[in-house]
Amino acid sequence: MLVAILNNNLILNNMAEQELIKHTKKALKILGDKKSAIWHKLGDFILEIAIIVFAISLSIWVHNWSEHKNEQKVVKIFLLGLKADLQADVTETKEILGTYQQYKKLYTYLSGLDKNKIPNKDSLKTAFSYMASYTFLRPHESRFNGFLSAGKIMTIENDSLTQNILNYYQNVLPTLQTSEQVWLSKNTSLNDYVTDNVKDFENDMDKFQVLTTPKGKHLTKRLIPWPQLIERNKAVIVEANKIITKINKMYPKQ
Repeated sequence: MLVAILNNNLILNNMAEQELIKHTKKALKILGDKKSAIWHKLGDFILEIAIIVFAISLSIWVHNWSEHKNEQKVVKIFLLGLKADLQADVTETKEILGTYQQYKKLYTYLSGLDKNKIPNKDSLKTAFSYMASYTFLRPHESRFNGFLSAGKIMTIENDSLTQNILNYYQNVLPTLQTSEQVWLSKNTSLNDYVTDNVKDFENDMDKFQVLTTPKGKHLTKRLIPWPQLIERNKAVIVEANKIITKINKMYPKQ
């Protein structure tokens, strides 16, 4: 389809160029005609100039119309691809929120261990098996980054949608990533502390003794997902869905 449009544009441009050449030659011929009266030549010359001006204006309009049409085809391809990226982000973020609920239970349990009370061995083993795990969003950003770096983001004619997209990728996601980095740093601190202080890694009770020290309890408590971390994940879903809704309105059958 795009090739056909480009071919049509070339044909139109060639036709316009031929018309310009024809009428320019005709205008010069009129000026060089010694047989015609000056007023007659002047009238014909002005007519030919008017035709040339009209042809140039028409050629420019056709070119601009064609460029705009092709530009909006690129925008459509970008936005439909972006919608798929955002849907993937939403799906992954919902899964992450579910994982944080599990982390809340895990680290609430670990931080509540009492060194003077023997814990349930199965519960302890299960908790330790998840302690080294972590989660974070891997946003689909390459399509947006490519479109932005190509200087095409402002070709989206819906200004509100443009602002939503820029806000999502340049504010919402970086804000979330800041909170995620804090959580991951705390996760690393806990696991480093356990690694440095546990003598027998096959002995869960040895790990239990390390985690029930004041520092161990402090580190596990810090890993209970805090409200800001949860809210920033939820913001990803809300803002992504705003963009998806607007794209669906622009292209309802896609």
